[in-house]
Amino acid sequence: MELRSRARGTFDFLVAACLRTPWDWFRNRFVKSRPFGYRLRRGSRYRRGKGVLINQVKIENFRCIRELNLDLERTTVFIGANNSGKTAIMEAVRIALSRRWGRRGTGFTEFDVHCPGQSHDPKAADPVRVLLRLEDHADAPWDPDMVADLDDLTVITPQGRNLICLRVTCEWNAETDAFEPSWQFLDAAGQALTQKSQRATNLSNFFAYAPLFYLAALRDAADEFGSRSSMWAKLLKSIRIPSEIEGAVTATLDELDSQLLGADPKLAEIAATIGQATKIAIGEGVGDARLRMLPMNIWDLISRAGIVLKNEDARPWLPLDHHGQGLQSLSVIFLFQAAVFQQLAEEELPGTEPIFILEEPEAHLHPQAARTLWERVTELPGQKLVTTHSPYFVQNVPLHNLRLVRLRNGQTEVSHMPRSVPSTLVWNAGVAALAEHQGKMLVCDPTSNCVSATSWFDMELGDKLKGCYKAAADQAAIEAAIGDLRYRSRGLVTRQEEHELSFLGRRIRGEIFFARRWLLVEGQSEYVLLHAIGKALGYPLDRHGVAVIDFQNNGDADIYPALATSFGIPWLMITDGDPESTKFRGQLLKRGFTDQDLEGRFLTLPSPSDLEDCLLAKGHEHRLRALLAEATSQQALTCSYDQFVAQFKNNKVACISRLALQVETDAALASQMPAEFVAIIEELKGAAQ
Repeated sequence: MELRSRARGTFDFLVAACLRTPWDWFRNRFVKSRPFGYRLRRGSRYRRGKGVLINQVKIENFRCIRELNLDLERTTVFIGANNSGKTAIMEAVRIALSRRWGRRGTGFTEFDVHCPGQSHDPKAADPVRVLLRLEDHADAPWDPDMVADLDDLTVITPQGRNLICLRVTCEWNAETDAFEPSWQFLDAAGQALTQKSQRATNLSNFFAYAPLFYLAALRDAADEFGSRSSMWAKLLKSIRIPSEIEGAVTATLDELDSQLLGADPKLAEIAATIGQATKIAIGEGVGDARLRMLPMNIWDLISRAGIVLKNEDARPWLPLDHHGQGLQSLSVIFLFQAAVFQQLAEEELPGTEPIFILEEPEAHLHPQAARTLWERVTELPGQKLVTTHSPYFVQNVPLHNLRLVRLRNGQTEVSHMPRSVPSTLVWNAGVAALAEHQGKMLVCDPTSNCVSATSWFDMELGDKLKGCYKAAADQAAIEAAIGDLRYRSRGLVTRQEEHELSFLGRRIRGEIFFARRWLLVEGQSEYVLLHAIGKALGYPLDRHGVAVIDFQNNGDADIYPALATSFGIPWLMITDGDPESTKFRGQLLKRGFTDQDLEGRFLTLPSPSDLEDCLLAKGHEHRLRALLAEATSQQALTCSYDQFVAQFKNNKVACISRLALQVETDAALASQMPAEFVAIIEELKGAAQ
């Protein structure tokens, strides 16, 4: 008991000593903001928003990417089907920002070269190119010390902003018989800078100010917290123990070890027997050997450090690898965060902005944890590039931060909602006053000094905008420019719309962005019936990537066609043939869609029928009476037709949900559903074949 008490006391003393010194830098720079969360302390030399961030990346001839231009946010989330190119984008950025991409085995290989066919020779293919464009912003200018340090690489744009362009190239070299990488810093026009800027020291300086941290999707807590882990081992090696404490701990370890060895004579006999090996090995007298029960020095003790956790007071302490995969995965992310903070604190370069590449951070997490993970990711300093397959994670991601990746004709494409849409309308005082009054729906593009739209706007605002150009000679050209801006802005959303989608459309907001096409219907009845018809006719909608969206319960009629336009998702809307359909169509036209846009996309049931009328017209009265009786009372079987119709429409969802259960297992019954619904499924089925 005394031995256990002393051992425990020594352990606590050592832990306190180990943590005190390395965490001084952490407490000086970060303050706790929530459980297990930290933010930068005011006055810290490490300043957020003052360093280099990637504004744009251009990738050519890399894996499945023929040519791709990407605008990046401070936090950019890539979503899309498996094998669509998300990892290729991440790898291109990772290799370009790797300090070791020029070394054999750590950069580009022949398998990275884009080849359009199986017979194409990578050696004869166009070179791989990755261009990174890093530009500061008026609200976050680069740190002056950093600008001075990177002076040879930095150019000034016409707008007076600092700009760094790095281009990494890899192509086959016949003389060396290998794929060889090279790099250049460019000016704003894409031309190589002077030879002075191409010195290797400049590249090293650039990497120092844009450190890259990569966390793969396949992460094993046992490996990441092992003694050979680059993150965990580096954190442990950063621990500094004062010499007086180290001496006291070593003496205590020796004493405890001696007591353990003396507890059983067999231990001494084992040591004596093993000691005879020295006579054979050296050829002299019997040597000496002893068992060591405890580490011999401080580093041996620290290097064996591990994580033990418990979920609650009633549960025991267990090693990390004895917990669930979700907790292990999350622990690796926090280890990753701690390792990054440690490296940034050691380098102490003013203006340094880390760049994170996080693949599927939500792996193994339950839905609630995945939803809250977005907040944790955004709390990380610097720039974050994230891939995810979790609709729960996507639910909380702002629309402008999403990048939808898809593979078409063997090549990767990316769609997103831009922050603004430019025009050729010159900015003037009248537009400035109008924009201020309209809540910044119109802004001035600093590059062109022209009007840009940050959201869609209706004809009323368009007329007011036209009034700002009364003095223009060519009014027809002004009107055409405004009409063109309205049309190209129809896919943007207002702040209010995005706010409403955050709760009205939360149920579907995440999952619909993983679908190949959208089918928009009014309510739940149409939703369940279309799914049932699809299943019965051999075209299950979920299996074929078709998302059915009941827009009345998740927003307005025009918001989802707008999102589909921005993200390049094919869409189709079907509504009742009643006056509501006229209202829905009017909402789309008001937003900027044209009659040509809606042709073949906006369908209605026969006027003036709704879904209930169509089912009755198809001769399903007897079946529907039975379903209504099951849902309400037996009176539905004998009441008058008018009474039945009134009760049926008041209990539409309950009845049609029951009808859908019958339809999904009966193809003949499915074909007797409203012809417009059946035609949609058959058309989708035919297109898939």
